[in-house]
Amino acid sequence: MNCLLFFMQRVFLIVTIFLISICNLFAAEHPPGYVELIDLPITVRVDTTDADIKAVYDLWRRFLSSNPDSAIDSSLWNQKELKRYGEPYAARSWIYNSQNIIKSFPPLLLSIEKEGKFYAIRTLYYSEGLEEPYKSSNPWALQTMYARKVKIKIKKEDKEKKIDTLPQGKRVAYQSPMPDSLKKKKDSTEYRLYDPLHVITASWDKRRMGPIDYHFPHDYFFDRAVGLRMTKFIKHIRKKYELPKVSPIEFYITRNQDEIAAAAGLEFILAPSAGRSNTPNAQVFSSLASEWYPHEITHILFRDFKPHFILNEGIATFLGGSMNRPFESLAVDLAEFFEINDTITFQQILDSPFLEGSTVTYYTVGAVLCKMAYQQGKAEKVRELLSSGVSDDELYATIKQVLGINKQDVTRAIRQKTKEYADR
Repeated sequence: MNCLLFFMQRVFLIVTIFLISICNLFAAEHPPGYVELIDLPITVRVDTTDADIKAVYDLWRRFLSSNPDSAIDSSLWNQKELKRYGEPYAARSWIYNSQNIIKSFPPLLLSIEKEGKFYAIRTLYYSEGLEEPYKSSNPWALQTMYARKVKIKIKKEDKEKKIDTLPQGKRVAYQSPMPDSLKKKKDSTEYRLYDPLHVITASWDKRRMGPIDYHFPHDYFFDRAVGLRMTKFIKHIRKKYELPKVSPIEFYITRNQDEIAAAAGLEFILAPSAGRSNTPNAQVFSSLASEWYPHEITHILFRDFKPHFILNEGIATFLGGSMNRPFESLAVDLAEFFEINDTITFQQILDSPFLEGSTVTYYTVGAVLCKMAYQQGKAEKVRELLSSGVSDDELYATIKQVLGINKQDVTRAIRQKTKEYADR
């Protein structure tokens, strides 16, 4: 028995040593921060024998390999935009709205061309060999990004202060000599990425109205009266719901969906947006040719709340409407929808935000919940409702706690309240 036990211990030790060796081998092959680079084909216009173009190519390839749908690698971006904005690439969620975009539409680098102080990087996201019904969903996007050479400061290590004890017991401070490897190091220059939004709109006109910085093309006629109305809306909502000041809010005005996408560096995108907000950056993008966009402004004002998605859109729809229509009008349509679809449940709406090809039903149901909270306890109840977590279970628990409605009764309550709001 002792021999068997000794043998088993030796086998365990050998296996353990083997596994540790394998782990160390993989660790050596893939050190911390390792990124596996994707394949990035180029056209004949991309001359990688040019040192600058090759450096920009390498930078862009690293970006595409760094899972841009879920994170931004700060080492690839210029420090000015990193310090100013929570999200250095304003259009990131537009183009990389799924982790499968780059796999489904492999990027093809079309060109890297010098434009003033920048290099413009143009990339096509296209999938070869798609068949119907997916064939018409091609290409996904044509994107322009910018890179520029910046100075990288090398921090010289401070001379290490040490304490030496002399034989007599006296303690003397002295500085160790700087290593030779640091003596000759100087600041270097490297390429870093720049948000195309700020490059493209740098020459646009700008108008400050209260907390809003409006940006718009030269040939756009700015309506000061509407801008003033927007600032009054912000002041009213902030005071009513005790919200912190957000300033400046960057508001980009365009006249159609292609123009708003182009301003953000997307010369083409398959799913353009009529408008959206970038809450970390306090940015609003509108294709409605108007200074008025209360829905997206509301997203900015309530950005510190992280509720369930239906409530996030619900509060913006309750206070700011949707699709250029106020909540009261949307409630009428929702009541008609419920009358026609008399078996649909709240959970089915949660599971299908794009019912009938639109988000209007989803958004308005969220707005009904927000109004129900407001009716019960004004702004304080709405704030409590918006403190829900992001999961469905957390949402149901919050509805129970704030509105006093059990999970099995939520559908009935929403239907009743929607009819009530529509009949007013």
